[in-house]
Amino acid sequence: MWIDPRYLDFGCLTVRKLIDMRFRVLALALVTFWPVTASAAEIVIVDSGELPNVPRNSGGWTLLESGNSKGQIFTAKEAVALKSLTLKVKDVAAAGDIRVQFMPVQEGVPGVRLLREQNGKLPVSMEDNQSIRITFDMPLDLEMGEYAFILSTESAKLRFALGEVHRGGRLIRKNKATKGKWLVGASRTGGDFVFALAGLPLDEFPSVEGAKSHAGNGTQERREARVLTRDKNPGYSPIKLSENREQPNIITVMVDDLGWNQIGVPRATMGSNGPEFLTPHLKRLAEEGLCFTNAYAQPNCAPTRAAMLSGQYPGRANNGVYVVGNLNRFGKGGVSREEAKFKGPPQSEDVAAEAITVAEALKANGYRTAHIGKYHVGGHRGSDTLPENVGFDINIGGYTQGHQPVCFASENKEGKWLFRGLGRGNFDRFAQPYDMKYLKRYQLPPSLSGSPKHISDAVADAMDETVAALASEGKPFYLQVHPYAVHGPVRSRPDLKANAQNDEFYGFVQSVDSIIGRLMTVMEDPNGDGVRDDSISRKTVVFFTSDNGGTHKTNVPLSGTKGMFTEGGIRVPLIAWWPGKIPAKTVTGRMVHSVDYYPTYLELAGSRWIPAEDVHPLDGISFLNSLLDPEIADRGKPVFYQFPGYLDQRAEPCVVVMEQINGAQYKLIYQYEADQWSLYNITQDVSESKNCLADEPETASRLANSVRLWLQQKHPTWKPKFPIVKDTGAPAEIPSL
Repeated sequence: MWIDPRYLDFGCLTVRKLIDMRFRVLALALVTFWPVTASAAEIVIVDSGELPNVPRNSGGWTLLESGNSKGQIFTAKEAVALKSLTLKVKDVAAAGDIRVQFMPVQEGVPGVRLLREQNGKLPVSMEDNQSIRITFDMPLDLEMGEYAFILSTESAKLRFALGEVHRGGRLIRKNKATKGKWLVGASRTGGDFVFALAGLPLDEFPSVEGAKSHAGNGTQERREARVLTRDKNPGYSPIKLSENREQPNIITVMVDDLGWNQIGVPRATMGSNGPEFLTPHLKRLAEEGLCFTNAYAQPNCAPTRAAMLSGQYPGRANNGVYVVGNLNRFGKGGVSREEAKFKGPPQSEDVAAEAITVAEALKANGYRTAHIGKYHVGGHRGSDTLPENVGFDINIGGYTQGHQPVCFASENKEGKWLFRGLGRGNFDRFAQPYDMKYLKRYQLPPSLSGSPKHISDAVADAMDETVAALASEGKPFYLQVHPYAVHGPVRSRPDLKANAQNDEFYGFVQSVDSIIGRLMTVMEDPNGDGVRDDSISRKTVVFFTSDNGGTHKTNVPLSGTKGMFTEGGIRVPLIAWWPGKIPAKTVTGRMVHSVDYYPTYLELAGSRWIPAEDVHPLDGISFLNSLLDPEIADRGKPVFYQFPGYLDQRAEPCVVVMEQINGAQYKLIYQYEADQWSLYNITQDVSESKNCLADEPETASRLANSVRLWLQQKHPTWKPKFPIVKDTGAPAEIPSL
């Protein structure tokens, strides 16, 4: 991110006077390492009517006094020049100094790079319904991204009003109780400061239809540059698959923690991705295939993998995986265990051995099967649920582990190279340092010679080996490749980091793209002998997706992050590729959920065998018809979520339903703690900034009835878990609107 040095002063040195365009590298170094000089700010009393209204069932306050810093994470959804900060104040017990600082957010907390610091004195007296405005001495230029402002004082004592005004924002605090670390604020009734930043539109991200209504006073061009756009499909003639066709190979690459728009593929992200994401191989996949703009996963790793493996929602008896770990993950700024009205029920961490996995179903259809990388939903209570025991002929890396403890191999005392602590050591045989033969084969920089192997390259090595082995057998195969990237720790291969302006995360994303590049190469030449006549490309379907929303950088314009049921937590990229079958350069608005892959794979395989409905019913809907004809965008059924527990500040007990109605996509949410419903028109308001429940009661009623019918369905395997009422010990009732 480039911060214009013209607006930053450093001690007695003013960068604007010092540099010209030839010295921007020097300027960036100064911005990174030199402290920003504090400057005086004008602080005036203003009427609180200038601030957003605090919605019902929201409110609260937070105290600011000496030694008790408070901050607010916020998102710039476009490039802006900030002029002032306005805050709603509940009362001032003691007037005095106040300091505000601005800095970029890194790993969810304020980073070390200070962009602006301004000091001022509070007015001595304030009346009810008044607030303060801190006007900057000169505008603060920000690019699109996530930032924090921090408030602190030496002598003042005052309380700021809180409210659920800016969805996705979050109050943070640092004091003696937090041991000097930034933690998410403890307020449940209000998620952030009631504040406004002059020049920054925080409340909404304009839709295509609404762009013109927001464009005035010369701002139309800037706003429309950030409007979500859907590419128009070129002309194509959809094909029909014959019943006696050849069964295609199926390869699914599912990345860990990659956000919806954290790839350099504008067709897949509706133009919302930043230029920092360099993914040419994924772009090629999209150019030759189909992008789904409404693909969804579960809100974190394990439940998504369980849904894809079983084709079932967590409410099924043989799934039962709602979240990583357990359903009572309190703290970290969320509702406390003592305050919570409910407690989460027990859950499983593994897909049950009794389940008929997608691997077992495809084997029954004549497929060979393989898993590479992260698994996470087997082995916690015995080996009978590990990949090799639930239908996978080959398992490289699949274990209980949820992330990679290291990104680079290292040498032990015996001189053996290995990935320390990673699973059962399956990738250690790929851990040798880069040599010139390897670098030449994969066209990597010679400077890597002798350096430690990166885990993404080891995953690609295992993938190359597995594809070659499966292709040689002459049978159709199913391969799921689950890279450990981009789950933390976030470490990038040195050349990719350098290519990403020294940013570890953007380089880490490039390592994912390199896996796709390796996949395209091995499909064209499985034997690696340079002869392409043994290509399997034209008889292979490839899917690329993620297991949940992003947890690094920003998910703008989506609200929230991994673990949440907002779009930023559950919307994921999805690209499908099948030369000669899937029309190239196409896009579809078809909703897809993780449970939909299983029935899609079976239909691709010809549905010669499917699990019995009374033994293993599938909750998903095949989207093969949309693969062949992207203009078919109707899923036919809503997408449901049910979460009966707690995940720190990110999630409380809730039920969610999404459905496309009359050309618009709606999301209805019921929150048990607040006993409150919310409705969002995702098509018009992808940032989920406006609760339209009161405006569209018929839509809300229709969706609430769908939730009730879904939870009440009768089937021997339907065993949904509900939050437990602490006062009675009984399961919570099914909600009614």
